[in-house]
Amino acid sequence: MLIKSELGQISVQKCPNYSSKKKKEDFIYCAAAQIIDLPRGGEVLVIDVFEKINSELRMRFFSDGKNFIICKEWPAATWFKSKPSELLRQVSVYSYRSVEATDKNVKAVHEFLKGGQHSFFCYPDGILGEMDSFAYGFYERRRETTWNNKQALMEEHFKMFPAYPADLEEYCDNKVFGNTYFFISKIEKEKREALCGHCKQKFEVDRETKPGNMGICPKCNMPGKYRGAWINGETKRDKAEICITHKVDDQLLIRWTKIWRSFVNTERKYVFEDYYRNLYLKTPKGPVIYAYDYKSIMGYGYDWRRQKNGYVNYKYTFVYPNNLQEVFGEKYYNVNLQTGLQNAGKISFAHLLDNLKNVPPAEYLFKMGLLALASDYIDWRVGEEAGLSALGIHKQYLPMYQRFNINRAEHEIIRASKTFVSEDSFEKFRLLQFNSPLDFADVKKLLNTISFERFVNYFHKQMIITENKYLHEVLILYRDYLSMSEALKVDMSRKAIRFPRNIKDAHDQLLPRFNQIKYKADNKEFRQAVKNGLYAGMRAFNKDGYCIVFPALRSDIISEGQSLGHCVGNENYYKNHIAGTKMIFFVRKAAEKTKPFYTMEIDMQARKISQLYGFKDKPAPPEVKKFANEFLKRLPKREKKDNRFRVMVPA
Repeated sequence: MLIKSELGQISVQKCPNYSSKKKKEDFIYCAAAQIIDLPRGGEVLVIDVFEKINSELRMRFFSDGKNFIICKEWPAATWFKSKPSELLRQVSVYSYRSVEATDKNVKAVHEFLKGGQHSFFCYPDGILGEMDSFAYGFYERRRETTWNNKQALMEEHFKMFPAYPADLEEYCDNKVFGNTYFFISKIEKEKREALCGHCKQKFEVDRETKPGNMGICPKCNMPGKYRGAWINGETKRDKAEICITHKVDDQLLIRWTKIWRSFVNTERKYVFEDYYRNLYLKTPKGPVIYAYDYKSIMGYGYDWRRQKNGYVNYKYTFVYPNNLQEVFGEKYYNVNLQTGLQNAGKISFAHLLDNLKNVPPAEYLFKMGLLALASDYIDWRVGEEAGLSALGIHKQYLPMYQRFNINRAEHEIIRASKTFVSEDSFEKFRLLQFNSPLDFADVKKLLNTISFERFVNYFHKQMIITENKYLHEVLILYRDYLSMSEALKVDMSRKAIRFPRNIKDAHDQLLPRFNQIKYKADNKEFRQAVKNGLYAGMRAFNKDGYCIVFPALRSDIISEGQSLGHCVGNENYYKNHIAGTKMIFFVRKAAEKTKPFYTMEIDMQARKISQLYGFKDKPAPPEVKKFANEFLKRLPKREKKDNRFRVMVPA
């Protein structure tokens, strides 16, 4: 046992004066060791380390064979639990022989510490290595103990979670997925039968019914898709996530679960797998929120990991409501969770609990059926007397808000609209695929000048025309188009100019004019580089339906990058090009010389193609690569002079 008050009574040993065959400068420090039997602490190893040049004490190391402690001065002002080598100046991690000691001392230290040394140090080098090995072993044992304690606590916590609710599959069928599959037989005697994957009952269908058609089961009223009963194997899986609560020994447990539903032949199959768990436990030290996350660990696959106390999962998921009254009681901050969440859709349940507890408007929103708003971040004042006007909208919107369970971001869009938002228009708005929070800011800005209906119809059409999956990319095109039009003083009063039929074509047509103005100074520099022989010795090249186009201006390279959606327009590409070190060439189809196709970068010194990419960094096909390499072979050689390259043109 190491008792600091008792250790403080141990005198510092005398600095040893070793005579070594090695050069004096090979050893920076020297050490003396002794084992003392203390009245209370028992046997303790004491190692005093001195600086050889002046015999000053640099470190004292104490150990009882199980624990250790270090100080750097005497009497000790501060105690340390670091590796000894880290506290000594001028000692490399690998230079354990920088501390000199007798073989007898080293052997005695090893015998005393060997039971607690780290297995990594099979043969500790010198007395400093013996101490470091013990320090490594101590921290390894402590980490192992901490890990074991955490694992034991996690196992204890996980045992508290009961089985999934017995009706969870039924609930998922009805409320989470809201549909099923109908397995239809082949036509026999002009009749065809279908088996409902939900209720397992059979019913007759028209002989014209085919796989892929939609229908409703006459027995259980469940909508579903028809599938051939003769097809073996598993259907495409349906996926979702759900939040499930439990009350165990008066403690609140919440789990977030991934759901997979599939049908093997005609049999419905569910798989549930938790990915996050919270335990709100009452402990002797007060209430504690424990958190566990099933996550990927680099190199080890997926496993459960304990998170910091107080961490909560705020993800938007479905919520299993059928036991909420049992868990939270008939009223949770004046609302009935079980009744209110029967048709909630996806919400952040943890946020909802926080808001109902801390934010008074959440109760009012919940009772109105505005569950997504109640479970979102609330920064507006809502009172029962004020009605929906406190949200900045008219009460006639209430049915639409309830039907679509509108969230805060959507609410802000509706508030920004200068015109009335109908349910049909909002339903179309929901079909637009947002994938960036910036999209909502752009939409709000646009709604200052156009109606909600025009916005929805126009951008819906543009997503189809431009073949963009997400609204985000179309918004960027339109935002840039407006910005360039303003800079070029384009008259936007005409509807056909303000809302071009094809925003991508209109954007690309305006881009070269805009770039010429924006990069006027760079274009002047570019022209001068061309006059000075940037393309000297290079000739036009056409073959197999392809051709090479030489950039003539800085704005040409900018337009190329913007049109193809890659980074060639960046400053470093331009600087390298006019310096003649790494040059940019446009690979075009001979029949469409003005239309960007593939962009090539050539390292002129190494004489190799560095990059050859098309739209969104798409790699070039073999025929384009072949054409590019043939052009490369025809380029003149260059020599370096004054950090620039010049063409070696034959006299």
